Amino acid sequence: MNMIVLVLMMAVTVEALIEYAKTFGKAIIEKQWKTTATQAGAVALGVLLCFGVGADFYAALGVNFNVAWIGIALTGVFASRGANYVSDLVKKLQALGAEKVNNM
Repeated sequence: MNMIVLVLMMAVTVEALIEYAKTFGKAIIEKQWKTTATQAGAVALGVLLCFGVGADFYAALGVNFNVAWIGIALTGVFASRGANYVSDLVKKLQALGAEKVNNM
């Protein structure tokens, strides 16, 4: 079971890193500073919180990096991406609720 959780966590972390890179690159090229600041803030807050409490999902699953803080940083990236998923879900639910009210 731990291996499945680890693979899923790694997949979300890699997806997060790729999406952040794409978003940062596009936002910087298009000079969308609000988007850049929001995304950077989410990553920074996730990483800072994980360092603050010592959260390391990878170590908890038995994966130890040669550089100890990498697991904590990647856990922070994972956590920051989770905030995006929750935000997207809330927006979709709000849109569905508004659509339902408009159709009544």
